Order: sequence, then C-alpha cells, then structure tokens
Amino acid sequence: MCFISKPLRGFWLKVFLLPEASLILWLCISFPLRAGDNYPAGARSAGVSNASVTLTDGWCTFNNQAGLAYLNSVVAGVYFENKFLVKELSMQAATLAIPFKPGTLAVCYRFFGYSKYYESKAGLAFGRKFSKYFSAGIQVDYLQTHIAEGYGNYNTVVAEIGLLANPSKNFTIGFHLFNPNRIKHKTVPEETVPTIARLGLGYSFDGKALLVFETEKDLDQKPIYKGGVEIEMLRKLYLRGGYATGYEQLSFGLGYKFKRLAADIAFARHYVLGFTPHVSLAYAF
Repeated sequence: MCFISKPLRGFWLKVFLLPEASLILWLCISFPLRAGDNYPAGARSAGVSNASVTLTDGWCTFNNQAGLAYLNSVVAGVYFENKFLVKELSMQAATLAIPFKPGTLAVCYRFFGYSKYYESKAGLAFGRKFSKYFSAGIQVDYLQTHIAEGYGNYNTVVAEIGLLANPSKNFTIGFHLFNPNRIKHKTVPEETVPTIARLGLGYSFDGKALLVFETEKDLDQKPIYKGGVEIEMLRKLYLRGGYATGYEQLSFGLGYKFKRLAADIAFARHYVLGFTPHVSLAYAF
C-alpha cells in the first residue's frame, strides 16, 4: 500500500522507532504492493485482484472516474480493509456520487494507518458521457501523510484522469492515469508522487459473467498484470476470483445485491504475508 522511495528511506528509518512502526516500515519497503496514493477501494474490485479499470459502480472514484458517467442514481458507500490482519495497516474509505444532467459529481475519502503514521486522500471527481460509446472522468486529490514524533504533515495536490470506451455491447476498454504531470510533494521536494497508468479490458457474457484483464505500470516499477472473473451464481449473488503478478496475489470474494443495497466481501492472499479481508457496502438512493 504505502511506498517509500530510496532517497527518503534513511529519513523514515529515523522516524519509526516503535516496534509496530518498524514492522509497518519493513512491510512497505520489502513488499511495495501498490503506491498508497493510487490504492483502489471496494470489495468487488478486491475480489478480482483489483483489475477494476473497466468496472462501473460507486467505487469508480478510486478505480476509474469515467465509470461515474454510468450511474443512474445517488450512490453512497463505505469500505474497510485490514492488510495482512495487522490493525496498523487497516484502511477505511467512503464515496458519494450524485448524477446530474451533464454528468456525475462525486467525492471520496480514504484513510490508511494509525496514530503514529497515516496517509489520507480526499478527492473531488466528475464523470461524463460524450456518446453511448465513450465516457471520460477527472479527479483532483488532496494527499496528506502524517508522521508523529514532531515530523508533522506532508501534503500535495494531484490529478487523475480516466477513459472508458464501449466498442460493442459486451466489450469495454478502460484507461486510467494517476498524477499525469509528475507532481512532487510540496513539503518534500525530492519525493515524487508516483505516476501510474492502467489499461484494461472487460467482456460481459450477457450479464451472467464478466471477465476482466488489466496491466498497470508505475513509471519507476515493473508492470503488473491482473485478471479476474465475476459470475452470477444465483439471482443477485456473485462469485469472484482473480490473480495479480508482481506481488503474486490470489483473491476471491462474494457479492449480493438486495434491492438498492450492494454488499461485498473479499479475501486476498499474499504468498508470503497471508490474508487480507475486504468488505464494502453501497446503497443506491
């Protein structure tokens, strides 16, 4: 989740002196699962190993803002994740999307960490259809990192852009770019916020099954490949599974829709560090 660049590792080592903080630091350095600034949300996404750039639901504020254009009602959601069952690595997120005539306006918030160290992200997004085959979205984020022991807060503002194309009824192409202009942290000029591009494909089998595939590239890291499947086992009951390279992660999950409420749960397994549970609730008003 969180990332630590080489120029700042010595600085962070001086900050994290407590045993539990040292564990967090070791996890971040040794297993950079993703850049924390662009971490996805929603247990549906987690169930398909976050191959979510083509998904269209209330969690598009964290996955691809272009998908907001396909929402037909106000959607509010909450999400919780406990990375490797370590409470200091827990994450909470919330989203609210409101469709208007020209498009959909949304806000989101994510918090990761604990009192000694935490990262937060607050975003304002807008997604719009430009034709029945194409939509686009944009989001502005305020990122903040808090470090205890007198080191204070580090913050910056970055942008995200997303695109979705539907060349046919069942086929979707998605693209998302985080921090396109390589913004650096204002309070730590030598620290560059990662620029991450994602390109994915999705194919729906008449709404009964969905196949998704995605490649993700941080400009400073090797590419990651992710894929997953979602199957409607019974009416409104969904089974999901996925796999991601790079950090060798398997995932599986369940989703259920009851009238306007969508409840999802997922579990991801890192080949060294173990399981991470995810749960989310979303309500369409």
